[in-house]
Amino acid sequence: MLQSMREGVKSPWVLVFIGLIVLSFVLTGAESLTFGGAQSGAAKVNDREISFNELQFAIEQQRRQLSEIYGDQLDPSLLDDDLLRPGVLNNLVDRALLEDYATTLGITASPEAVRRSIIGNPTFEVDGSFSADYYRDVLRSNGLSPDQYRAEQGNTDQLIKLESIIADADFITPVEAKAAIDVVVERRDVRFLVVPDTALSATSDIDDTAITAFYNANPGLFAQPERLSVEYIELNPAQYALPVDESELEAQLADALADYETKAQSEVAHILLIQEDDETDEAYATRIDEVGSRLAADEDFAAVAADASDDIGSSFVGGDLGFTDGSVFPDAMEDAIASLEVGGVSSPVMTDAGTHFILVKSRSAAEQVPDDLLRAEITESLQAAQTQRDLLIAVDQLRDLVFTSSGLATAAEQLGLSVATSQPFSRDEGEGLFVESSLRNAAFSEDVLIDGNNSDVIELSGSRFVALAVKERLPEGIKPLAEVRDGIEAQLASEAKDRAMTTLVDEVNASLSAGETLESVSSAKGYEWRVELAATRQNVNLPSSVLQSAFSKRSTDTETVSAVRLDDESYALVQLARTQAGREDTMVGVERDALLREVSDVSASLLRQEFMADLKRRGDVVIR
Repeated sequence: MLQSMREGVKSPWVLVFIGLIVLSFVLTGAESLTFGGAQSGAAKVNDREISFNELQFAIEQQRRQLSEIYGDQLDPSLLDDDLLRPGVLNNLVDRALLEDYATTLGITASPEAVRRSIIGNPTFEVDGSFSADYYRDVLRSNGLSPDQYRAEQGNTDQLIKLESIIADADFITPVEAKAAIDVVVERRDVRFLVVPDTALSATSDIDDTAITAFYNANPGLFAQPERLSVEYIELNPAQYALPVDESELEAQLADALADYETKAQSEVAHILLIQEDDETDEAYATRIDEVGSRLAADEDFAAVAADASDDIGSSFVGGDLGFTDGSVFPDAMEDAIASLEVGGVSSPVMTDAGTHFILVKSRSAAEQVPDDLLRAEITESLQAAQTQRDLLIAVDQLRDLVFTSSGLATAAEQLGLSVATSQPFSRDEGEGLFVESSLRNAAFSEDVLIDGNNSDVIELSGSRFVALAVKERLPEGIKPLAEVRDGIEAQLASEAKDRAMTTLVDEVNASLSAGETLESVSSAKGYEWRVELAATRQNVNLPSSVLQSAFSKRSTDTETVSAVRLDDESYALVQLARTQAGREDTMVGVERDALLREVSDVSASLLRQEFMADLKRRGDVVIR
């Protein structure tokens, strides 16, 4: 009984109820809720509160963006609120500080600038040009109204102006420019000899005695954390992808063909007039009459829309709203559209949005879609819906079964599935399906590991669902010698090579100090010798490790060598022979300009970081 009460708080229906509440908060936008009483927000920046609702809305936007970028490849655990919250809140604080400072400086964004920013945003383009329909769709899918987005874009344009001012405040002095150029165009003569990996091999000296001694002397290196092996049931879409019912397919195909045949498409534009809060009814009526008079006088509809429409999403594209089949717009608008001939303009039409003047630009019957194309689309849609439906039914059944059963055998039998067994995994590492941290966390939870219960059904990316139960608990300890022997042998061999290389470097440096050259040393030892004259930091002939070593040396260090590893597992002993100071006249104009731009970008980035740090020092920022 107590166990049932404890588990009740994890009931799927409770979780669904909570999820619907959270979802309603997200979808209604950040401004849709107010907090009563003395409720404080997530942070306070000077005199502005960042509400928990605003923070949650920003977290949801971040989550949506990550999902769009990475799709099914994204680990759902990375979308956890606790993981996203610190970075999102920090961004909101930075933005609030910048907005306050911009307001202090009197920086504003004009409505026309906001309009240009929106129409010039590639996000809202279709086939290379701005689409009012797509603009509205994007806002709708992100839970934003046009007014909210215009306000947000105004703030963004304000910050862009401020960023430009900050960037303009930075500059590179002639001394800084010369120093950067001198470093980049400095040239160095580099000598190095190549030591084959085989010349340092000492595996014959590594016997079982040495391996065992190392193993016994370093138990901490071979510590193995507690591990679990679990039984699990996995549900995924592939298990429920069945052929569609032919009768249902034919019925939907017939409906689709009839729908395409009977619905005509009307291309329309409109002029929307919205009564402002401080606008009297008389003034609003006058505006409506003025627009009606201009249209009655055959003034160009697009010009009137650009001049008078309050719909920023369409006014700068001639009021274009795209196409409708009679079901897109409010009934009053659709009735007016249906009554108009092509080229006709309606009288004022009232909707909840305001007053519309509607132009029918064109009208055409829908093109008949080929049967095979429709059949393929409907088949795919039916199969996806059927698969998703059957999968979710199975998930609900699995939730009930793992909740009420001991172990997974009953659930697997009733669902017609098999129980799989994992390889042992630790809290931090796993393989196969158990690279997923959410599965490892569930397995090591007190409810599953200590109390012996089945786990809840855990959702993974790609519509995969897993329930698990612990099969075997493997205590922490030391890995057996047989398991780590190869690794010990490789490490001992590597250490032997390092010692041999250290000895070789000492020998070569002693020879150089005695007056020999690197060439004579390489000849005596039978190693390959190479030289690169006047190498710059951008040299592509030298191995990258050799180039880095040569330019990390002091310009006076010409009598010693240093050892580096090459990509082919051999080694190089690098000697700096000579340094030539950089000269600006050796750079072509394009190279010089590119270098100074790079230096300027780095300087501007550092300036912005310091600017933000100063705003935070001088501002009143409270994180709650």
